[in-house]
Amino acid sequence: MKSTVLPWLLVAGLIIRLILSVPIYSGDVNNHISWGRDILHFGSQGVYEREFTFRYGTLVPTYPPIPLFLFTASQAMYNWTYEISLWANSQITFFPSRFVWFLQKQNTLPAFYKVWAILADIGLAYSVYLFTRKSWLSALVLFNPAFFYNSAIWGQIESIPIFFLLVSLYFIVRIRRPFLSTIFMVLALLTKQSAIIFIPLFGLVFLAHFKWTTVLKSVGLALLFFWLSFLPFFQAGSLLVFPFVTYWNKIQTGSGSTYVVDHAFNFWALVTGIGKISDSQSAWAGLSYNSWGLLFFTAAMIFILVKFKSTKIFAAAALSNMSAFFFLTRMHERYLAPALVFLLLWASSRRVLLPVFVFLSLFHFLNLYHNWWAPRIPLLVTWLSFSMTINALIWFALGTLVWLLWKYAKS
Repeated sequence: MKSTVLPWLLVAGLIIRLILSVPIYSGDVNNHISWGRDILHFGSQGVYEREFTFRYGTLVPTYPPIPLFLFTASQAMYNWTYEISLWANSQITFFPSRFVWFLQKQNTLPAFYKVWAILADIGLAYSVYLFTRKSWLSALVLFNPAFFYNSAIWGQIESIPIFFLLVSLYFIVRIRRPFLSTIFMVLALLTKQSAIIFIPLFGLVFLAHFKWTTVLKSVGLALLFFWLSFLPFFQAGSLLVFPFVTYWNKIQTGSGSTYVVDHAFNFWALVTGIGKISDSQSAWAGLSYNSWGLLFFTAAMIFILVKFKSTKIFAAAALSNMSAFFFLTRMHERYLAPALVFLLLWASSRRVLLPVFVFLSLFHFLNLYHNWWAPRIPLLVTWLSFSMTINALIWFALGTLVWLLWKYAKS
Protein backbone atom coordinates (compact mmCIF):
# COMPACT_ATOMS: atom_id res chain seq x y z
CA MET A 1 0.00 0.00 0.00
CA LYS A 2 1.15 3.52 -0.70
CA SER A 3 1.32 6.04 2.13
CA THR A 4 -1.53 7.99 0.50
CA VAL A 5 -3.82 5.16 1.59
CA LEU A 6 -3.03 5.70 5.27
CA PRO A 7 -5.38 8.69 5.88
CA TRP A 8 -8.29 6.71 4.45
CA LEU A 9 -7.41 3.74 6.65
CA LEU A 10 -7.24 5.96 9.73
CA VAL A 11 -10.61 7.57 8.93
CA ALA A 12 -12.21 4.17 8.29
CA GLY A 13 -10.80 2.80 11.55
CA LEU A 14 -12.12 5.82 13.42
CA ILE A 15 -15.61 5.61 11.88
CA ILE A 16 -15.88 1.89 12.66
CA ARG A 17 -14.96 2.53 16.28
CA LEU A 18 -17.35 5.44 16.69
CA ILE A 19 -20.20 3.32 15.34
CA LEU A 20 -19.31 0.40 17.62
CA SER A 21 -18.96 2.64 20.67
CA VAL A 22 -22.68 3.35 21.05
CA PRO A 23 -24.72 0.10 21.04
CA ILE A 24 -23.01 -1.59 24.00
CA TYR A 25 -20.56 -1.02 26.84
CA SER A 26 -19.12 -2.87 29.82
CA GLY A 27 -20.21 -2.17 33.36
CA ASP A 28 -16.62 -1.07 34.03
CA VAL A 29 -17.47 2.19 32.27
CA ASN A 30 -19.91 2.94 35.09
CA ASN A 31 -16.87 3.35 37.32
CA HIS A 32 -15.42 5.85 34.86
CA ILE A 33 -18.70 7.75 34.80
CA SER A 34 -18.82 7.80 38.58
CA TRP A 35 -15.32 9.29 38.81
CA GLY A 36 -15.83 11.77 35.97
CA ARG A 37 -19.16 13.07 37.27
CA ASP A 38 -17.96 13.41 40.84
CA ILE A 39 -14.79 15.29 39.94
CA LEU A 40 -16.68 17.60 37.57
CA HIS A 41 -19.27 18.49 40.23
CA PHE A 42 -17.18 18.55 43.40
CA GLY A 43 -13.60 19.05 42.24
CA SER A 44 -10.60 16.76 42.30
CA GLN A 45 -9.18 17.46 45.78
CA GLY A 46 -9.22 14.39 47.98
CA VAL A 47 -10.71 12.21 45.28
CA TYR A 48 -8.50 9.26 46.26
CA GLU A 49 -9.95 9.34 49.78
CA ARG A 50 -13.61 10.36 49.58
CA GLU A 51 -16.76 8.39 48.96
CA PHE A 52 -18.57 9.35 45.80
CA THR A 53 -21.97 10.99 45.48
CA PHE A 54 -22.42 9.53 41.98
CA ARG A 55 -21.72 5.93 42.86
CA TYR A 56 -21.99 2.98 40.47
CA GLY A 57 -20.35 0.30 42.55
CA THR A 58 -17.02 1.91 43.33
CA LEU A 59 -15.80 4.04 46.23
CA VAL A 60 -12.50 5.60 45.18
CA PRO A 61 -10.57 5.75 41.88
CA THR A 62 -8.20 2.91 41.13
CA TYR A 63 -6.56 4.69 38.19
CA PRO A 64 -3.72 7.24 38.13
CA PRO A 65 -4.41 10.93 37.32
CA ILE A 66 -4.48 10.93 33.50
CA PRO A 67 -7.63 8.77 33.12
CA LEU A 68 -9.36 10.86 35.78
CA PHE A 69 -8.61 14.02 33.81
CA LEU A 70 -9.90 12.35 30.63
CA PHE A 71 -13.08 10.98 32.26
CA THR A 72 -13.86 14.43 33.66
CA ALA A 73 -13.36 15.93 30.20
CA SER A 74 -15.69 13.27 28.74
CA GLN A 75 -18.44 14.19 31.16
CA ALA A 76 -17.95 17.89 30.43
CA MET A 77 -18.12 17.24 26.66
CA TYR A 78 -21.32 15.27 27.07
CA ASN A 79 -22.89 17.99 29.24
CA TRP A 80 -21.97 20.73 26.78
CA THR A 81 -23.21 18.70 23.82
CA TYR A 82 -26.50 17.97 25.55
CA GLU A 83 -27.07 21.59 26.67
CA ILE A 84 -26.24 23.00 23.23
CA SER A 85 -28.54 20.43 21.61
CA LEU A 86 -31.41 21.34 23.91
CA TRP A 87 -30.94 25.01 23.13
CA ALA A 88 -30.70 24.37 19.39
CA ASN A 89 -33.78 22.15 19.47
CA SER A 90 -35.83 24.93 21.05
CA GLN A 91 -34.41 27.79 18.97
CA ILE A 92 -33.78 26.32 15.52
CA THR A 93 -36.82 24.93 13.73
CA PHE A 94 -34.96 22.53 11.46
CA PHE A 95 -32.72 21.08 14.22
CA PRO A 96 -33.31 17.30 14.40
CA SER A 97 -35.02 16.44 17.70
CA ARG A 98 -33.91 12.85 17.28
CA PHE A 99 -30.36 13.94 18.16
CA VAL A 100 -31.56 15.04 21.62
CA TRP A 101 -33.29 11.69 22.05
CA PHE A 102 -30.09 9.98 20.97
CA LEU A 103 -28.11 11.83 23.67
CA GLN A 104 -30.67 10.75 26.27
CA LYS A 105 -30.19 7.06 25.55
CA GLN A 106 -28.41 5.01 28.20
CA ASN A 107 -25.59 3.93 25.87
CA THR A 108 -24.70 7.39 24.58
CA LEU A 109 -22.94 8.81 27.64
CA PRO A 110 -20.55 5.81 27.89
CA ALA A 111 -19.61 6.38 24.24
CA PHE A 112 -18.20 9.79 25.23
CA TYR A 113 -15.98 8.03 27.77
CA LYS A 114 -14.65 5.69 25.07
CA VAL A 115 -13.42 8.53 22.85
CA TRP A 116 -9.92 8.72 24.35
CA ALA A 117 -9.14 5.05 23.91
CA ILE A 118 -10.55 5.19 20.37
CA LEU A 119 -8.27 8.13 19.52
CA ALA A 120 -5.35 6.26 21.09
CA ASP A 121 -6.11 3.29 18.79
CA ILE A 122 -5.80 5.63 15.82
CA GLY A 123 -2.61 7.05 17.32
CA LEU A 124 -1.22 3.53 17.68
CA ALA A 125 -1.89 2.78 14.03
CA TYR A 126 -0.21 6.01 12.96
CA SER A 127 2.76 5.34 15.27
CA VAL A 128 3.20 1.91 13.69
CA TYR A 129 3.37 3.66 10.33
CA LEU A 130 5.96 6.17 11.59
CA PHE A 131 8.18 3.33 12.75
CA THR A 132 7.74 1.09 9.69
CA ARG A 133 6.45 3.27 6.81
CA LYS A 134 4.09 0.41 5.96
CA SER A 135 0.39 1.26 5.84
CA TRP A 136 -0.71 -2.37 5.80
CA LEU A 137 0.82 -2.86 9.24
CA SER A 138 -1.26 0.05 10.51
CA ALA A 139 -4.31 -1.70 9.07
CA LEU A 140 -3.53 -4.69 11.31
CA VAL A 141 -4.17 -2.40 14.26
CA LEU A 142 -7.10 -0.46 12.84
CA PHE A 143 -9.20 -3.46 11.81
CA ASN A 144 -8.08 -5.92 14.47
CA PRO A 145 -10.85 -7.01 16.89
CA ALA A 146 -8.26 -7.44 19.63
CA PHE A 147 -7.90 -3.64 19.62
CA PHE A 148 -11.35 -2.24 18.84
CA TYR A 149 -13.18 -4.75 21.06
CA ASN A 150 -11.24 -3.43 24.04
CA SER A 151 -11.58 0.29 23.30
CA ALA A 152 -14.74 0.89 21.27
CA ILE A 153 -16.96 -1.92 22.56
CA TRP A 154 -15.80 -2.75 26.08
CA GLY A 155 -14.69 0.78 26.95
CA GLN A 156 -11.30 0.00 28.51
CA ILE A 157 -8.28 2.34 28.19
CA GLU A 158 -5.37 -0.03 27.49
CA SER A 159 -4.54 1.62 24.17
CA ILE A 160 -3.80 4.99 25.83
CA PRO A 161 -0.68 4.00 27.83
CA ILE A 162 0.51 1.87 24.90
CA PHE A 163 0.29 4.96 22.67
CA PHE A 164 2.32 6.97 25.18
CA LEU A 165 4.93 4.19 25.34
CA LEU A 166 5.28 4.16 21.56
CA VAL A 167 5.62 7.94 21.39
CA SER A 168 8.23 7.82 24.16
CA LEU A 169 10.17 5.20 22.25
CA TYR A 170 9.90 7.20 19.02
CA PHE A 171 11.42 10.25 20.72
CA ILE A 172 14.34 8.08 21.89
CA VAL A 173 15.29 6.07 18.85
CA ARG A 174 14.17 8.22 15.94
CA ILE A 175 14.47 11.92 16.75
CA ARG A 176 16.59 11.91 19.92
CA ARG A 177 14.46 14.06 22.22
CA PRO A 178 15.24 12.72 25.73
CA PHE A 179 13.04 15.07 27.71
CA LEU A 180 9.99 14.60 25.49
CA SER A 181 10.56 10.86 25.69
CA THR A 182 10.65 11.13 29.47
CA ILE A 183 7.39 13.06 29.59
CA PHE A 184 5.57 10.46 27.50
CA MET A 185 6.98 7.58 29.53
CA VAL A 186 5.66 9.24 32.69
CA LEU A 187 2.31 9.82 30.95
CA ALA A 188 2.13 6.06 30.36
CA LEU A 189 2.78 5.43 34.07
CA LEU A 190 0.21 8.06 34.98
CA THR A 191 -2.37 6.35 32.77
CA LYS A 192 -1.99 2.70 33.77
CA GLN A 193 0.23 1.21 36.46
CA SER A 194 0.86 -1.84 34.25
CA ALA A 195 3.38 0.31 32.32
CA ILE A 196 5.83 -0.16 35.20
CA ILE A 197 7.19 -3.37 33.70
CA PHE A 198 8.70 -1.39 30.80
CA ILE A 199 10.87 0.86 33.00
CA PRO A 200 13.99 -1.40 33.07
CA LEU A 201 13.91 -1.91 29.31
CA PHE A 202 13.30 1.75 28.48
CA GLY A 203 16.06 2.64 30.93
CA LEU A 204 18.53 0.51 28.96
CA VAL A 205 17.44 2.09 25.68
CA PHE A 206 17.79 5.53 27.22
CA LEU A 207 21.31 4.77 28.45
CA ALA A 208 22.26 3.47 25.01
CA HIS A 209 21.30 6.75 23.32
CA PHE A 210 22.09 9.53 25.81
CA LYS A 211 24.83 10.65 28.19
CA TRP A 212 24.67 10.11 31.93
CA THR A 213 24.08 13.81 32.55
CA THR A 214 21.05 13.70 30.26
CA VAL A 215 19.80 10.57 32.00
CA LEU A 216 20.03 12.20 35.44
CA LYS A 217 18.22 15.31 34.22
CA SER A 218 15.53 13.13 32.71
CA VAL A 219 15.05 11.25 35.98
CA GLY A 220 14.65 14.57 37.78
CA LEU A 221 12.15 15.74 35.16
CA ALA A 222 10.21 12.48 35.48
CA LEU A 223 9.93 12.80 39.26
CA LEU A 224 8.87 16.44 39.04
CA PHE A 225 6.25 15.79 36.35
CA PHE A 226 4.94 12.78 38.24
CA TRP A 227 4.67 14.84 41.46
CA LEU A 228 2.96 17.79 39.78
CA SER A 229 0.32 15.57 38.14
CA PHE A 230 -1.03 14.54 41.55
CA LEU A 231 -1.29 18.05 42.98
CA PRO A 232 -4.92 18.61 41.83
CA PHE A 233 -5.90 15.59 43.95
CA PHE A 234 -4.10 16.56 47.16
CA GLN A 235 -6.15 17.51 50.19
CA ALA A 236 -4.32 16.64 53.41
CA GLY A 237 -1.16 15.02 54.68
CA SER A 238 2.40 15.38 53.45
CA LEU A 239 2.41 17.11 50.07
CA LEU A 240 5.97 15.94 49.33
CA VAL A 241 5.23 12.20 49.50
CA PHE A 242 1.50 12.26 48.65
CA PRO A 243 1.93 11.35 44.93
CA PHE A 244 4.24 8.42 45.61
CA VAL A 245 2.31 7.05 48.59
CA THR A 246 -0.98 7.35 46.69
CA TYR A 247 0.41 5.65 43.59
CA TRP A 248 1.81 2.75 45.59
CA ASN A 249 -0.92 2.22 48.19
CA LYS A 250 -4.09 3.15 46.32
CA ILE A 251 -3.21 2.52 42.68
CA GLN A 252 -0.38 0.05 42.24
CA THR A 253 -0.88 -2.34 45.17
CA GLY A 254 -4.26 -1.19 46.40
CA SER A 255 -6.29 -1.25 43.20
CA GLY A 256 -5.72 -4.66 41.69
CA SER A 257 -7.09 -8.00 42.77
CA THR A 258 -5.24 -10.42 45.02
CA TYR A 259 -6.14 -13.47 42.95
CA VAL A 260 -3.70 -15.86 41.32
CA VAL A 261 -5.55 -15.28 38.07
CA ASP A 262 -7.91 -12.40 37.37
CA HIS A 263 -9.38 -13.92 34.23
CA ALA A 264 -6.13 -14.03 32.24
CA PHE A 265 -5.45 -17.04 30.03
CA ASN A 266 -1.94 -17.59 31.41
CA PHE A 267 0.31 -20.17 33.06
CA TRP A 268 -1.49 -19.88 36.38
CA ALA A 269 -4.84 -20.55 34.76
CA LEU A 270 -3.44 -23.99 33.88
CA VAL A 271 -2.38 -24.54 37.51
CA THR A 272 -5.38 -23.21 39.45
CA GLY A 273 -8.04 -22.54 36.85
CA ILE A 274 -9.71 -19.13 36.57
CA GLY A 275 -11.36 -19.34 39.98
CA LYS A 276 -10.78 -16.67 42.60
CA ILE A 277 -7.86 -18.04 44.64
CA SER A 278 -5.69 -15.74 46.73
CA ASP A 279 -2.12 -15.50 45.42
CA SER A 280 -0.83 -15.32 49.02
CA GLN A 281 -1.64 -19.02 49.47
CA SER A 282 1.24 -21.47 49.46
CA ALA A 283 1.95 -23.08 46.11
CA TRP A 284 5.16 -25.13 46.13
CA ALA A 285 8.17 -25.41 48.47
CA GLY A 286 6.54 -23.11 51.00
CA LEU A 287 6.42 -20.17 48.59
CA SER A 288 3.19 -18.40 47.66
CA TYR A 289 1.78 -18.20 44.16
CA ASN A 290 2.75 -14.53 44.11
CA SER A 291 6.38 -15.33 44.98
CA TRP A 292 6.63 -18.01 42.31
CA GLY A 293 5.14 -15.63 39.77
CA LEU A 294 7.74 -12.99 40.61
CA LEU A 295 10.52 -15.58 40.35
CA PHE A 296 9.37 -16.80 36.92
CA PHE A 297 8.95 -13.25 35.64
CA THR A 298 12.30 -12.10 37.05
CA ALA A 299 14.08 -15.04 35.42
CA ALA A 300 12.48 -14.20 32.07
CA MET A 301 13.38 -10.51 32.40
CA ILE A 302 17.00 -11.30 33.27
CA PHE A 303 17.21 -13.44 30.15
CA ILE A 304 15.64 -10.69 28.02
CA LEU A 305 17.88 -7.94 29.42
CA VAL A 306 21.08 -10.02 29.18
CA LYS A 307 20.39 -10.75 25.51
CA PHE A 308 19.28 -7.20 24.82
CA LYS A 309 20.66 -5.06 22.00
CA SER A 310 19.37 -1.64 21.03
CA THR A 311 18.31 -3.09 17.67
CA LYS A 312 16.00 -5.55 19.45
CA ILE A 313 13.89 -3.06 21.39
CA PHE A 314 10.56 -4.12 19.87
CA ALA A 315 11.28 -7.79 20.49
CA ALA A 316 12.40 -7.13 24.07
CA ALA A 317 9.31 -5.02 24.80
CA ALA A 318 6.96 -7.66 23.39
CA LEU A 319 8.63 -10.46 25.35
CA SER A 320 8.72 -8.42 28.57
CA ASN A 321 4.98 -7.87 28.39
CA MET A 322 4.26 -11.47 27.45
CA SER A 323 6.41 -12.73 30.33
CA ALA A 324 4.54 -10.51 32.78
CA PHE A 325 1.16 -11.61 31.43
CA PHE A 326 1.88 -15.33 31.44
CA PHE A 327 3.86 -15.64 34.70
CA LEU A 328 2.86 -12.90 37.15
CA THR A 329 -0.19 -13.38 39.34
CA ARG A 330 -3.13 -10.93 39.51
CA MET A 331 -3.15 -10.57 35.74
CA HIS A 332 -6.26 -9.28 33.97
CA GLU A 333 -7.11 -10.48 30.47
CA ARG A 334 -6.44 -6.98 29.08
CA TYR A 335 -2.78 -6.86 30.09
CA LEU A 336 -1.49 -8.67 27.00
CA ALA A 337 -2.44 -5.74 24.74
CA PRO A 338 0.98 -3.96 24.66
CA ALA A 339 2.69 -7.14 23.47
CA LEU A 340 0.58 -7.15 20.29
CA VAL A 341 1.80 -3.71 19.21
CA PHE A 342 5.46 -4.44 19.91
CA LEU A 343 5.20 -7.86 18.28
CA LEU A 344 3.75 -6.24 15.17
CA LEU A 345 6.70 -3.81 15.05
CA TRP A 346 9.09 -6.73 15.52
CA ALA A 347 7.34 -8.59 12.71
CA SER A 348 7.81 -5.60 10.37
CA SER A 349 11.40 -6.75 9.82
CA ARG A 350 10.74 -10.48 10.24
CA ARG A 351 7.73 -11.61 8.24
CA VAL A 352 7.90 -15.08 9.81
CA LEU A 353 6.44 -13.50 12.96
CA LEU A 354 3.26 -12.26 11.30
CA PRO A 355 1.37 -15.57 11.85
CA VAL A 356 2.40 -15.31 15.52
CA PHE A 357 0.90 -11.82 15.67
CA VAL A 358 -2.33 -13.10 14.10
CA PHE A 359 -2.54 -15.98 16.57
CA LEU A 360 -1.84 -13.82 19.63
CA SER A 361 -4.38 -11.26 18.41
CA LEU A 362 -6.99 -14.03 18.21
CA PHE A 363 -5.85 -15.41 21.57
CA HIS A 364 -6.15 -11.98 23.20
CA PHE A 365 -9.57 -11.32 21.65
CA LEU A 366 -10.90 -14.69 22.85
CA ASN A 367 -9.62 -13.98 26.35
CA LEU A 368 -11.37 -10.59 26.34
CA TYR A 369 -14.58 -12.10 24.98
CA HIS A 370 -14.53 -14.91 27.55
CA ASN A 371 -14.79 -12.35 30.34
CA TRP A 372 -17.83 -10.55 28.94
CA TRP A 373 -19.68 -12.62 26.30
CA ALA A 374 -20.82 -9.51 24.41
CA PRO A 375 -22.27 -9.55 21.86
CA ARG A 376 -23.42 -13.06 22.67
CA ILE A 377 -22.46 -15.57 19.99
CA PRO A 378 -23.82 -18.94 21.17
CA LEU A 379 -21.37 -21.13 19.23
CA LEU A 380 -18.37 -19.14 20.48
CA VAL A 381 -19.71 -19.07 24.05
CA THR A 382 -20.15 -22.85 24.02
CA TRP A 383 -16.67 -23.46 22.59
CA LEU A 384 -14.97 -21.18 25.11
CA SER A 385 -16.92 -22.67 28.01
CA PHE A 386 -14.88 -25.88 27.84
CA SER A 387 -11.78 -25.82 30.05
CA MET A 388 -10.10 -28.07 27.46
CA THR A 389 -10.44 -25.27 24.89
CA ILE A 390 -8.92 -22.68 27.20
CA ASN A 391 -6.08 -24.99 28.25
CA ALA A 392 -5.24 -25.78 24.63
CA LEU A 393 -5.09 -22.07 23.78
CA ILE A 394 -2.84 -21.39 26.76
CA TRP A 395 -0.46 -24.25 25.98
CA PHE A 396 -0.16 -23.07 22.41
CA ALA A 397 0.46 -19.48 23.58
CA LEU A 398 3.11 -20.60 26.07
CA GLY A 399 4.81 -22.60 23.33
CA THR A 400 4.74 -19.48 21.19
CA LEU A 401 6.42 -17.49 23.98
CA VAL A 402 9.20 -20.08 24.30
CA TRP A 403 9.74 -20.03 20.53
CA LEU A 404 9.87 -16.23 20.50
CA LEU A 405 12.42 -16.21 23.33
CA TRP A 406 14.54 -18.62 21.29
CA LYS A 407 14.27 -16.41 18.19
CA TYR A 408 15.16 -13.38 20.31
CA ALA A 409 18.28 -15.06 21.72
CA LYS A 410 19.46 -16.11 18.25
CA SER A 411 19.01 -12.71 16.61
